[in-house]
Amino acid sequence: MLIKEIRETLKQTVFVMSFLVLIPLLYLLDSSGYQSGWSFMEYLSNGMDLFILITALYLAYNMFRIEEEQDAVEYLLSLPVKRGGLLLMKVLPRLSASLLLLAVGKFLNSVSRETGSVLESVLINWHASLLYLVFFILFIQLSGFMLNLIGRRSWSVRLIMLFMIVLVWQFIGISIPLADLVRKVFGLRASIELYWRLGVSWRAIIDFSVFFVLLWYILRPLLGIWDLKPMRFREIWFQKRALLPLAVFILLMIGCLVSPRWHMNLFYI
Repeated sequence: MLIKEIRETLKQTVFVMSFLVLIPLLYLLDSSGYQSGWSFMEYLSNGMDLFILITALYLAYNMFRIEEEQDAVEYLLSLPVKRGGLLLMKVLPRLSASLLLLAVGKFLNSVSRETGSVLESVLINWHASLLYLVFFILFIQLSGFMLNLIGRRSWSVRLIMLFMIVLVWQFIGISIPLADLVRKVFGLRASIELYWRLGVSWRAIIDFSVFFVLLWYILRPLLGIWDLKPMRFREIWFQKRALLPLAVFILLMIGCLVSPRWHMNLFYI
């Protein structure tokens, strides 16, 4: 089964990345007509950033597509595979493919900047630690797995999961409100020292420890009712179960928005 998942992951990854061949055409059109001043490496780097996100989302969304097309979901459930093993076999190949693309994107971004690029990507913030980006890709894949368990056709689940992904993508986390709380209690100096001591990697661990706990709060019981309840029941159950994680995400977003802007420069140190 793992070989089948690897093969399907490669097929889907190649399908999305094949559109990267349009980047040279866009560059030629820009050079001849618009003259934006971007170098080819800037075009390629930003295009790669876009396709990294598209591929990660595409792989997550289509995680159970082949089973749906072949009406093999019941057969999948009948296999002597534990739910945790199924999660690993579905997520690991897609996570590995996305991380490989992430490494290529990181390389292209460094080359682009070395050639004099002044444009920072608006799609992936490379100032964040690589660990943060790895966690983000994992978050997308786990969200896709959860969506497929409930049913890809559910608009409510799609919107809720997309909302969570966008918030994580915009670096909404607990570390910023936490630093602001330290500032209010112990002063600005203590808050700055906290940021310096933690660094971007430890802040990523702190933030995603909250994100993953919120996902697991939904995912763990969902694995138990997946093959016992119809899709409509799972959808309603998810809507109720997701209320607490959504509330936490919204509170984190509000906390980050109302926090002073002094932390933004420190966030990338």
